[in-house]
Amino acid sequence: MRQTMTIPSRTISLFTVLTLVLVLAGCAKAAPESAALSAAPPVAASAGGHVGAAPLAAADRSLVVTMDVAVTVERVDAAVARLRAAVEDAGGFVADSQASGSDDHATAWLELRVPAGAARGVRAVLGQLGEVTSANEKVEDVTEQRADLEARLLSARTQEKRLLEIMAGKAASIQELVEAERELARVRENVERLEAQERVMRSKVALATVRVNLSTKSVAAWKTPGPSLARAGNAGVQAAAALAVYSAMAAAAIGPTLAPILAVLAAVVVVVRRRRAKALSVAVG
Repeated sequence: MRQTMTIPSRTISLFTVLTLVLVLAGCAKAAPESAALSAAPPVAASAGGHVGAAPLAAADRSLVVTMDVAVTVERVDAAVARLRAAVEDAGGFVADSQASGSDDHATAWLELRVPAGAARGVRAVLGQLGEVTSANEKVEDVTEQRADLEARLLSARTQEKRLLEIMAGKAASIQELVEAERELARVRENVERLEAQERVMRSKVALATVRVNLSTKSVAAWKTPGPSLARAGNAGVQAAAALAVYSAMAAAAIGPTLAPILAVLAAVVVVVRRRRAKALSVAVG
């Protein structure tokens, strides 16, 4: 007598969902590959008859430009105002800024974000502000990283779309729907993460980063005796005032503690002196 084996319906449902997920992953993976092949640049034949891929032009590449420039100027505040105006005219903005000191000993640090095409113009404005003491420029080619990111994003979006189509068009059990919704949540989370990465990369490519350090020119004291003596006198007055204030603060802080101790010591001294005086008068009498 033959015996028949029965497979639980729950196992069949899980197997069905897993099969759908694997099929979707394979189709989604194939979609970006076919899109990449269709979007690939045409091949070019060399003079010797060899066929190879045509290189990308510089304008088609994704480049991240970063500059670090240090400039000494006559007046930092005027240089900062002029630099801000130049950045705004170029369509950029000041992402961060710090300033310290005053008058002849002022410094400022700014981080500028300007369109990549206008970075050279802003660099020229920096040269007009004063003397450029140091300048560094770094250009990073992220063309491959950007293409890979876009391919992974396309794959995730395709997988999300097909999951939605399956959930909307096919009658399934509750267990299958739960598994499909769980997989859809994972795919959507991946899509959102890749979209955020794409936005950051697009911003880095579109806007160059220019970090600027501004400082005043240092002049020897003997070349400007009047201002140098005035600054020295001002510093001395400020030091004396600070000493007086700190001394008063110290007295105010320890006064409540020392007052009772000094009172007890004074009382002891008075008692001891009276006893000595009394003993001396008895000895003389």
